[in-house]
Amino acid sequence: MTATQHEALVGKDLPDEAPVPAARVRGVRKTFGKVVAVDGIDLEIPAGAVLGMLGPNGSGKTTLIRMLLGLTRPSAGHVELLGRSGDELPASLPDVGALVEGPGFHPFLSGRDNLLRVAACEPRLDGDLRGPVDAALERVGLADAARRRFRGYSLGMKQRLGLAGALLVPRKLVVLDEPTNGLDPAGTRDVRRVVAELHDAGTTVVLSSHLLAEVEAVCTHVAVLQRGSLLVSGELATLLDHDAELVVTTDDPAGAVTALRATGAGAYLRETAVVVPGGPLEPPDVVATLVRAGIGVWEVQRRRAHLEELFARLTEEDS
Repeated sequence: MTATQHEALVGKDLPDEAPVPAARVRGVRKTFGKVVAVDGIDLEIPAGAVLGMLGPNGSGKTTLIRMLLGLTRPSAGHVELLGRSGDELPASLPDVGALVEGPGFHPFLSGRDNLLRVAACEPRLDGDLRGPVDAALERVGLADAARRRFRGYSLGMKQRLGLAGALLVPRKLVVLDEPTNGLDPAGTRDVRRVVAELHDAGTTVVLSSHLLAEVEAVCTHVAVLQRGSLLVSGELATLLDHDAELVVTTDDPAGAVTALRATGAGAYLRETAVVVPGGPLEPPDVVATLVRAGIGVWEVQRRRAHLEELFARLTEEDS
Protein backbone atom coordinates (compact mmCIF):
# COMPACT_ATOMS: atom_id res chain seq x y z
CA MET A 1 0.00 0.00 0.00
CA THR A 2 1.35 3.43 -0.94
CA ALA A 3 1.47 6.35 1.49
CA THR A 4 -1.32 8.05 -0.48
CA GLN A 5 -3.54 4.98 -0.22
CA HIS A 6 -2.82 4.72 3.50
CA GLU A 7 -3.77 8.36 4.05
CA ALA A 8 -7.01 7.82 2.12
CA LEU A 9 -7.99 5.04 4.50
CA VAL A 10 -7.17 6.87 7.72
CA GLY A 11 -10.31 7.93 9.53
CA LYS A 12 -12.58 5.84 7.34
CA ASP A 13 -14.52 2.85 8.61
CA LEU A 14 -13.42 -0.33 6.94
CA PRO A 15 -16.19 -2.84 6.20
CA ASP A 16 -16.71 -5.41 8.93
CA GLU A 17 -16.03 -9.01 8.05
CA ALA A 18 -19.14 -11.14 7.73
CA PRO A 19 -19.79 -12.96 11.01
CA VAL A 20 -18.95 -16.64 11.03
CA PRO A 21 -22.16 -18.68 11.30
CA ALA A 22 -22.54 -21.04 14.24
CA ALA A 23 -23.13 -23.91 11.81
CA ARG A 24 -23.45 -24.37 8.08
CA VAL A 25 -24.17 -27.27 5.75
CA ARG A 26 -23.82 -27.27 1.98
CA GLY A 27 -25.31 -29.96 -0.24
CA VAL A 28 -25.54 -32.38 2.69
CA ARG A 29 -27.01 -35.76 1.85
CA LYS A 30 -27.38 -38.88 4.01
CA THR A 31 -28.54 -42.28 2.84
CA PHE A 32 -29.10 -45.51 4.73
CA GLY A 33 -29.03 -48.17 2.06
CA LYS A 34 -31.74 -47.17 -0.40
CA VAL A 35 -33.39 -44.79 2.07
CA VAL A 36 -32.58 -41.10 1.60
CA ALA A 37 -32.83 -39.48 5.03
CA VAL A 38 -31.42 -36.06 4.07
CA ASP A 39 -31.35 -34.94 0.46
CA GLY A 40 -29.01 -32.10 -0.53
CA ILE A 41 -29.73 -29.54 2.21
CA ASP A 42 -28.13 -26.08 2.31
CA LEU A 43 -28.61 -24.37 5.68
CA GLU A 44 -26.82 -21.64 7.61
CA ILE A 45 -27.43 -21.02 11.33
CA PRO A 46 -26.44 -17.46 12.32
CA ALA A 47 -24.40 -17.00 15.48
CA GLY A 48 -26.63 -15.98 18.38
CA ALA A 49 -29.84 -17.20 16.73
CA VAL A 50 -32.43 -19.51 18.25
CA LEU A 51 -33.35 -21.76 15.34
CA GLY A 52 -36.40 -23.98 15.47
CA MET A 53 -35.94 -27.07 13.30
CA LEU A 54 -39.39 -28.26 12.30
CA GLY A 55 -40.78 -31.15 10.31
CA PRO A 56 -43.01 -34.22 10.55
CA ASN A 57 -41.63 -37.49 11.88
CA GLY A 58 -39.14 -38.88 9.37
CA SER A 59 -38.39 -35.50 7.83
CA GLY A 60 -34.66 -35.79 8.59
CA LYS A 61 -34.35 -33.40 11.55
CA THR A 62 -32.46 -35.71 13.89
CA THR A 63 -30.24 -37.06 11.09
CA LEU A 64 -29.29 -33.49 10.13
CA ILE A 65 -28.54 -32.65 13.78
CA ARG A 66 -26.37 -35.75 14.12
CA MET A 67 -24.37 -34.75 11.03
CA LEU A 68 -23.95 -31.21 12.41
CA LEU A 69 -22.47 -32.66 15.59
CA GLY A 70 -20.22 -35.15 13.82
CA LEU A 71 -22.15 -38.10 15.27
CA THR A 72 -22.69 -39.47 11.78
CA ARG A 73 -20.87 -38.72 8.54
CA PRO A 74 -22.78 -37.29 5.59
CA SER A 75 -22.90 -39.42 2.46
CA ALA A 76 -22.14 -36.24 0.52
CA GLY A 77 -21.78 -32.53 1.19
CA HIS A 78 -19.94 -30.24 3.58
CA VAL A 79 -20.51 -29.49 7.29
CA GLU A 80 -19.09 -26.59 9.32
CA LEU A 81 -19.44 -26.20 13.07
CA LEU A 82 -18.29 -23.03 14.84
CA GLY A 83 -15.94 -22.20 11.98
CA ARG A 84 -14.39 -25.67 11.71
CA SER A 85 -15.01 -28.44 9.22
CA GLY A 86 -13.71 -31.83 8.13
CA ASP A 87 -11.14 -33.36 10.47
CA GLU A 88 -11.23 -30.20 12.65
CA LEU A 89 -14.91 -30.66 13.50
CA PRO A 90 -14.27 -32.51 16.83
CA ALA A 91 -12.28 -29.51 18.11
CA SER A 92 -15.55 -27.53 18.23
CA LEU A 93 -17.40 -30.02 20.42
CA PRO A 94 -16.24 -28.68 23.84
CA ASP A 95 -18.14 -25.48 22.94
CA VAL A 96 -21.29 -27.46 22.11
CA GLY A 97 -23.90 -28.80 24.51
CA ALA A 98 -26.36 -31.28 23.08
CA LEU A 99 -29.39 -33.36 24.01
CA VAL A 100 -30.10 -35.67 21.05
CA GLU A 101 -32.60 -38.56 20.90
CA GLY A 102 -33.09 -38.62 24.66
CA PRO A 103 -30.56 -38.83 27.50
CA GLY A 104 -28.66 -42.01 28.33
CA PHE A 105 -27.63 -42.47 31.98
CA HIS A 106 -26.87 -45.31 34.42
CA PRO A 107 -30.22 -46.45 35.87
CA PHE A 108 -28.91 -47.41 39.32
CA LEU A 109 -27.04 -44.16 39.96
CA SER A 110 -28.68 -41.03 41.27
CA GLY A 111 -29.26 -38.09 39.00
CA ARG A 112 -26.46 -36.19 40.75
CA ASP A 113 -23.99 -39.08 40.50
CA ASN A 114 -24.80 -39.51 36.83
CA LEU A 115 -24.15 -35.84 36.23
CA LEU A 116 -20.87 -36.01 38.17
CA ARG A 117 -19.72 -38.72 35.75
CA VAL A 118 -20.63 -36.50 32.81
CA ALA A 119 -18.79 -33.59 34.42
CA ALA A 120 -15.66 -35.71 34.88
CA CYS A 121 -15.51 -36.10 31.08
CA GLU A 122 -16.01 -32.39 30.46
CA PRO A 123 -12.70 -30.88 29.22
CA ARG A 124 -13.64 -27.41 30.46
CA LEU A 125 -14.06 -28.58 34.06
CA ASP A 126 -11.43 -29.59 36.59
CA GLY A 127 -11.06 -29.64 40.36
CA ASP A 128 -14.25 -29.78 42.44
CA LEU A 129 -17.10 -30.78 40.12
CA ARG A 130 -19.86 -30.49 42.70
CA GLY A 131 -20.45 -26.78 42.21
CA PRO A 132 -21.14 -26.89 38.44
CA VAL A 133 -23.22 -30.06 38.85
CA ASP A 134 -25.40 -28.60 41.61
CA ALA A 135 -25.83 -25.36 39.66
CA ALA A 136 -26.95 -27.28 36.55
CA LEU A 137 -29.41 -29.37 38.59
CA GLU A 138 -30.85 -26.24 40.15
CA ARG A 139 -31.14 -24.58 36.75
CA VAL A 140 -33.34 -27.35 35.34
CA GLY A 141 -35.41 -27.81 38.51
CA LEU A 142 -33.95 -31.15 39.67
CA ALA A 143 -32.25 -30.06 42.88
CA ASP A 144 -34.86 -31.78 45.09
CA ALA A 145 -34.66 -35.04 43.10
CA ALA A 146 -30.88 -35.07 42.67
CA ARG A 147 -30.30 -38.04 45.02
CA ARG A 148 -33.03 -40.25 43.55
CA ARG A 149 -31.98 -43.10 41.26
CA PHE A 150 -32.29 -42.38 37.57
CA ARG A 151 -34.43 -45.48 36.98
CA GLY A 152 -37.12 -43.92 39.18
CA TYR A 153 -37.22 -40.69 37.16
CA SER A 154 -40.21 -39.86 35.00
CA LEU A 155 -39.65 -39.21 31.31
CA GLY A 156 -39.78 -35.49 31.95
CA MET A 157 -37.20 -35.72 34.75
CA LYS A 158 -34.89 -37.72 32.49
CA GLN A 159 -35.18 -34.98 29.87
CA ARG A 160 -34.32 -32.37 32.52
CA LEU A 161 -31.22 -34.31 33.54
CA GLY A 162 -30.10 -34.54 29.92
CA LEU A 163 -30.57 -30.78 29.61
CA ALA A 164 -28.49 -30.26 32.75
CA GLY A 165 -25.68 -32.28 31.16
CA ALA A 166 -25.71 -29.98 28.15
CA LEU A 167 -25.46 -26.90 30.40
CA LEU A 168 -22.61 -27.89 32.72
CA VAL A 169 -20.37 -25.15 31.28
CA PRO A 170 -21.04 -22.07 29.13
CA ARG A 171 -21.48 -23.08 25.49
CA LYS A 172 -21.33 -21.28 22.16
CA LEU A 173 -23.93 -23.65 20.70
CA VAL A 174 -26.63 -25.72 22.39
CA VAL A 175 -28.56 -28.31 20.38
CA LEU A 176 -31.80 -29.65 21.86
CA ASP A 177 -33.66 -32.43 20.07
CA GLU A 178 -37.26 -32.55 21.37
CA PRO A 179 -36.28 -31.21 24.83
CA THR A 180 -39.91 -30.90 25.99
CA ASN A 181 -40.70 -34.56 25.33
CA GLY A 182 -42.53 -35.88 28.39
CA LEU A 183 -42.52 -32.54 30.23
CA ASP A 184 -45.58 -31.12 31.93
CA PRO A 185 -46.54 -27.45 31.35
CA ALA A 186 -44.26 -26.30 34.17
CA GLY A 187 -41.33 -28.21 32.70
CA THR A 188 -42.04 -26.77 29.26
CA ARG A 189 -41.95 -23.27 30.75
CA ASP A 190 -38.60 -24.10 32.38
CA VAL A 191 -37.16 -25.11 29.00
CA ARG A 192 -38.47 -21.87 27.50
CA ARG A 193 -36.80 -19.92 30.32
CA VAL A 194 -33.47 -21.72 29.82
CA VAL A 195 -33.55 -21.09 26.07
CA ALA A 196 -34.27 -17.40 26.69
CA GLU A 197 -31.33 -17.21 29.14
CA LEU A 198 -29.01 -18.83 26.58
CA HIS A 199 -30.15 -16.42 23.87
CA ASP A 200 -29.62 -13.41 26.16
CA ALA A 201 -26.07 -14.67 26.82
CA GLY A 202 -25.34 -14.79 23.08
CA THR A 203 -25.44 -18.58 22.79
CA THR A 204 -26.74 -20.08 19.55
CA VAL A 205 -29.55 -22.59 20.14
CA VAL A 206 -30.91 -25.20 17.73
CA LEU A 207 -34.25 -26.49 18.96
CA SER A 208 -36.10 -29.39 17.34
CA SER A 209 -39.70 -29.64 18.49
CA HIS A 210 -43.24 -30.61 17.51
CA LEU A 211 -44.70 -27.90 19.76
CA LEU A 212 -45.08 -25.10 17.25
CA ALA A 213 -46.45 -22.64 19.80
CA GLU A 214 -43.32 -23.08 21.90
CA VAL A 215 -41.07 -22.64 18.86
CA GLU A 216 -42.92 -19.46 17.91
CA ALA A 217 -42.52 -18.15 21.47
CA VAL A 218 -38.74 -18.63 21.75
CA CYS A 219 -37.17 -18.90 18.28
CA THR A 220 -35.73 -16.13 16.11
CA HIS A 221 -35.26 -18.35 13.04
CA VAL A 222 -36.87 -21.52 11.68
CA ALA A 223 -36.02 -24.26 9.20
CA VAL A 224 -38.82 -26.51 7.92
CA LEU A 225 -37.94 -29.98 6.63
CA GLN A 226 -40.10 -32.46 4.74
CA ARG A 227 -39.02 -35.91 3.51
CA GLY A 228 -35.33 -35.03 3.87
CA SER A 229 -35.53 -31.73 1.99
CA LEU A 230 -35.43 -28.16 3.30
CA LEU A 231 -38.68 -26.36 2.41
CA VAL A 232 -37.81 -22.94 3.83
CA SER A 233 -35.48 -21.29 6.33
CA GLY A 234 -34.94 -17.77 7.60
CA GLU A 235 -35.95 -15.25 10.24
CA LEU A 236 -39.25 -16.25 11.80
CA ALA A 237 -40.71 -12.72 11.84
CA THR A 238 -39.95 -12.23 8.14
CA LEU A 239 -41.50 -15.57 7.17
CA LEU A 240 -44.65 -14.89 9.17
CA ASP A 241 -44.95 -11.35 7.79
CA HIS A 242 -44.70 -12.77 4.28
CA ASP A 243 -47.74 -14.94 5.04
CA ALA A 244 -49.74 -12.03 6.52
CA GLU A 245 -53.31 -11.55 5.34
CA LEU A 246 -55.81 -8.69 5.23
CA VAL A 247 -59.20 -9.09 6.88
CA VAL A 248 -61.69 -6.64 5.33
CA THR A 249 -65.19 -5.80 6.55
CA THR A 250 -67.45 -4.42 3.80
CA ASP A 251 -71.12 -3.80 3.06
CA ASP A 252 -71.01 -6.38 0.25
CA PRO A 253 -68.70 -9.31 1.10
CA ALA A 254 -69.65 -11.41 -1.92
CA GLY A 255 -69.18 -8.48 -4.30
CA ALA A 256 -65.83 -7.69 -2.66
CA VAL A 257 -64.57 -11.22 -3.26
CA THR A 258 -65.63 -11.04 -6.91
CA ALA A 259 -63.94 -7.65 -7.43
CA LEU A 260 -60.70 -8.73 -5.78
CA ARG A 261 -60.50 -12.05 -7.60
CA ALA A 262 -60.83 -10.17 -10.88
CA THR A 263 -57.45 -8.56 -10.08
CA GLY A 264 -55.77 -11.90 -9.36
CA ALA A 265 -56.03 -11.75 -5.55
CA GLY A 266 -57.00 -15.01 -3.87
CA ALA A 267 -59.78 -13.48 -1.76
CA TYR A 268 -62.31 -15.62 0.07
CA LEU A 269 -65.03 -15.32 2.72
CA ARG A 270 -64.44 -16.18 6.36
CA GLU A 271 -67.83 -15.88 8.04
CA THR A 272 -68.86 -12.29 7.13
CA ALA A 273 -65.34 -10.93 6.53
CA VAL A 274 -63.29 -10.93 3.33
CA VAL A 275 -59.82 -12.44 3.68
CA VAL A 276 -57.08 -11.44 1.23
CA PRO A 277 -53.90 -13.55 1.51
CA GLY A 278 -50.54 -11.96 0.80
CA GLY A 279 -50.04 -11.72 -2.92
CA PRO A 280 -50.16 -9.31 -5.83
CA LEU A 281 -52.17 -6.57 -4.09
CA GLU A 282 -50.81 -4.30 -1.37
CA PRO A 283 -53.29 -3.04 1.27
CA PRO A 284 -53.85 0.34 -0.47
CA ASP A 285 -54.54 -1.53 -3.72
CA VAL A 286 -57.13 -3.72 -1.99
CA VAL A 287 -59.00 -0.69 -0.65
CA ALA A 288 -58.77 1.16 -3.99
CA THR A 289 -60.12 -1.88 -5.85
CA LEU A 290 -63.14 -2.09 -3.58
CA VAL A 291 -63.84 1.64 -3.71
CA ARG A 292 -63.70 1.62 -7.53
CA ALA A 293 -66.20 -1.25 -7.48
CA GLY A 294 -68.56 0.87 -5.38
CA ILE A 295 -68.19 -1.33 -2.30
CA GLY A 296 -68.10 0.35 1.10
CA VAL A 297 -65.05 -0.51 3.22
CA TRP A 298 -65.75 -0.41 6.93
CA GLU A 299 -62.58 -1.90 8.41
CA VAL A 300 -59.24 -3.33 7.27
CA GLN A 301 -56.98 -5.33 9.59
CA ARG A 302 -53.60 -6.84 8.80
CA ARG A 303 -53.21 -10.22 10.47
CA ARG A 304 -49.81 -11.90 10.66
CA ALA A 305 -49.82 -15.66 10.22
CA HIS A 306 -49.06 -18.01 13.10
CA LEU A 307 -46.25 -20.54 12.79
CA GLU A 308 -48.75 -23.40 12.81
CA GLU A 309 -50.48 -21.93 9.75
CA LEU A 310 -47.17 -21.40 7.94
CA PHE A 311 -46.05 -24.94 8.78
CA ALA A 312 -49.35 -26.45 7.61
CA ARG A 313 -49.25 -24.53 4.33
CA LEU A 314 -45.64 -25.50 3.57
CA THR A 315 -46.03 -29.20 4.38
CA GLU A 316 -49.39 -29.48 2.59
CA GLU A 317 -48.02 -27.82 -0.55
CA ASP A 318 -45.11 -30.30 -0.57
CA SER A 319 -47.27 -33.39 0.07
